[in-house]
Amino acid sequence: MKLLIIVLTFFVGFTAAANEPQKHYGYFKFSKGQIGEACPDLKEGQTLTYSIKSNKLVKFNFHYHQDDEVIYPVENHETKEIKKTFTAPIDQTYCLMWTGLEDDSAVEMEYFIQ
Repeated sequence: MKLLIIVLTFFVGFTAAANEPQKHYGYFKFSKGQIGEACPDLKEGQTLTYSIKSNKLVKFNFHYHQDDEVIYPVENHETKEIKKTFTAPIDQTYCLMWTGLEDDSAVEMEYFIQ
């Protein structure tokens, strides 16, 4: 059943019309010190609405790279849950990133691009 959900999510994300929201899901299990990252490409003016839920505290940030600089619209902080909307100021790859602070951590992540 999990495989089917992943395949359907992948299919929906790539078949949506340009003006319809593209929805993406992920479920990740990891240990202390391991890093997870989802990095969608956004065009200037597109909005990214994202949520992260974890069973344990994780260190989370939202960033992008511009030349040699890393820019953090959301700085590193510890959280179990976050939901935000971001409008891309430039065409860029933007990254949702989390780091496990404890073993047996699990993160549910979803985001919509519109």
